[in-house]
Amino acid sequence: MTLDLQPFVRWIVDRFEPACRVGGIVGRYARKPGEETLGLYGVADVACVLHTIGELHPSDSERAAWRESFYELSDPQTGYIIERPPRHGRLHNTAFALGAMNLLGILPRAPLAFARDYATQDALAAFLARLDWAAGVYRDSHDGAGLASCMALAPGTVAPQWFGWYFSLADALFDPRNGLMGRGKPAGGDIDQIGGTFHYAFVYEHFRRRMPHGPQRIDAVLGLQLPAGDWDPQNNSWLTLDGLYLLTRSVRHCHHRPDDVRSAVRRIASTCYERVMDNGWRQREFVEHTVGAHMLTAAVSILAECQQFLSLDEIATDYPLQLVLDRRPFI
Repeated sequence: MTLDLQPFVRWIVDRFEPACRVGGIVGRYARKPGEETLGLYGVADVACVLHTIGELHPSDSERAAWRESFYELSDPQTGYIIERPPRHGRLHNTAFALGAMNLLGILPRAPLAFARDYATQDALAAFLARLDWAAGVYRDSHDGAGLASCMALAPGTVAPQWFGWYFSLADALFDPRNGLMGRGKPAGGDIDQIGGTFHYAFVYEHFRRRMPHGPQRIDAVLGLQLPAGDWDPQNNSWLTLDGLYLLTRSVRHCHHRPDDVRSAVRRIASTCYERVMDNGWRQREFVEHTVGAHMLTAAVSILAECQQFLSLDEIATDYPLQLVLDRRPFI
């Protein structure tokens, strides 16, 4: 059976994107349709969504509007790009915005002055040690992976050896029993680890580095998956992307339980397809949600990764979906 996503793609282009424009201007977006306040998780998310579905082709004047939107949200003194009021931390804000700017070929407004606080090996080690690896792996990964993504998205900000230090420190944080990052966790892992490890996974992928303990990670993530394909009923968008990406990218490197991974991906694709094609669910998740544009980014990213892993024969669009993480880190 082929899952035809093209009607959903057309809904994004014809209805969702125009409804998010602030003042009707391409390049200036609110967090959800119908709002009129410029939001970082609006401007950046719409760029991610349009890139994913192959519709990010701004004119020169539209690109200038995108640039001014990002610059309006930037702090030239520190280099941070900040949501007002903030929904995530400054490193998540900045990495997510820089990632979207990368899709548009827009450079940061100012150097990342905040990077000085993390530029040495000792400072980086102290920063990672301050993160909660016992109960907040998911939450703190926004900072841990956000920092590395910022440095990658602004080349020249730190010395080349900085990333060697980063991966050496990160490698030591994996639990060999489950292939996931964390301390004092169950032998089979937990969803806090899935959400957290995902954020570091795309940094590893960007630098073409292999995360350790791949077979154990696949076993743990498969073991925690729910029958419908999700991992957490309370977070069936972003955490689903997290588990999916860990499976698809890990199996590339170790070819462990490929048939089980494929079955797991098919369950995810089927469930996600049913949701996005349901008008009521679409309205609740993408239009009424406080950050509807951000939730849409999660959905199209899930479908893009499923399509790439399974094939266009199983998930059909006029043009192949393009996961933003294959272009640059952070989501």
